[in-house]
Amino acid sequence: MAIAICPKHLLSILTVLSMLPLCYYWAIDGARAETIYIPGPDQVRTSARARDQEKYYRNESDADRLFREGNQARLDLDIEKSRALFEQATKAYGSRRAKFEAAIYLKCYLPKYKVTPECEKLYKQANQMVQQNHLAEALAAFQDMRNTYPNLEWVEIGLATIHLKRDDPERAANCARRALAINPDYLDGWLILTHDCIMHSDMEGARITAQKAHELDPFNDTVNRVFNGINDEFSREQAD
Repeated sequence: MAIAICPKHLLSILTVLSMLPLCYYWAIDGARAETIYIPGPDQVRTSARARDQEKYYRNESDADRLFREGNQARLDLDIEKSRALFEQATKAYGSRRAKFEAAIYLKCYLPKYKVTPECEKLYKQANQMVQQNHLAEALAAFQDMRNTYPNLEWVEIGLATIHLKRDDPERAANCARRALAINPDYLDGWLILTHDCIMHSDMEGARITAQKAHELDPFNDTVNRVFNGINDEFSREQAD
């Protein structure tokens, strides 16, 4: 079924998708546990939030703590440290939610295959080039990594990031497909395909790819916002 998506609603969905790619930048709510807060005159809410976090950290279970630390390692691009912490979280004492989410992150956010310390180092360097907007250098670095580490899906997503920054969603989508060929459960790949479908006004395809992402991680707020936004468009069109 062809959906004539409203430009206003399309912009809303694309605004959410503009956070993409690279889910590993989506931190758990809050800063690092060791952060010291010195609130200014307009930072009372931040200070209160810090106190809530400190209280939570004091009372969290082993599973919660290991999941939090694993996610921070993931955000720091310490891939194998993150993998080890998530694996421990799935077996630790504590909340079933933390154990379940740790299993999701192992499956859907980390590379399918283990990476070497040298690979991690090269990836961090290439990623830093992207963050500094040195896209030509980053492109060359990721292409070199693709040749050296052909089974690392994060490399394909790194290349997709560059293509999206250059307003080339089709090349980004091709990279996402290569990432999914390596790891069909890699969530970022499905979200990039969702972005590509929306850019081509293929809302049926966008719903399919967003639903796949939602099935992989039903707890991800960004995934849920995209998925619900697309479903709202279908409901709106049927109502009209």
